Amino acid sequence: MAPYPGTGDALKMQACNGISPDEVSVWSGGGEGVCYFGELIALGMMHRGSAGALVDGGIRDVRWLRQLDFPVVAAFRSAIQSIGRWRVTGFQAPVYLPGATTARVVVCPGDSILADEDGAIVIPKIIVEDVLAKAEEMTAREVAIREAIGNGLSLADALKQFGHV
Repeated sequence: MAPYPGTGDALKMQACNGISPDEVSVWSGGGEGVCYFGELIALGMMHRGSAGALVDGGIRDVRWLRQLDFPVVAAFRSAIQSIGRWRVTGFQAPVYLPGATTARVVVCPGDSILADEDGAIVIPKIIVEDVLAKAEEMTAREVAIREAIGNGLSLADALKQFGHV
């Protein structure tokens, strides 16, 4: 995204129309307080088969997004439109987002995104199968720990038996 005093954003519309089924759109911008994503963009992307959005910026229309059941993970909420403030500068290209363990994380087209209410992770396309196998192992261990605790084993004993996840 870049500062933009005009109205309308043809490249943003191309980006929205360029989404393919099962893809997650990733919006990078750093425009503090500005909303990059809302209900109408979500509707347009849903009709193209998009699986959701990851937004390094603001979103709005949260109630409508929930009703649409369209998953969106964002840095913050804001009612301030991007129109007249920011414009899209590219799409289907690598973008950089703030990271948790590094200052920046690069997200490339084709990478996998896993996100929920707690945040998001990016899995580079080249290692996604290895990461998936390891995640399935960890999930199976977590399920076993949860079941053991439900059957009366203490957390400390369950972690001693199964290890940490």
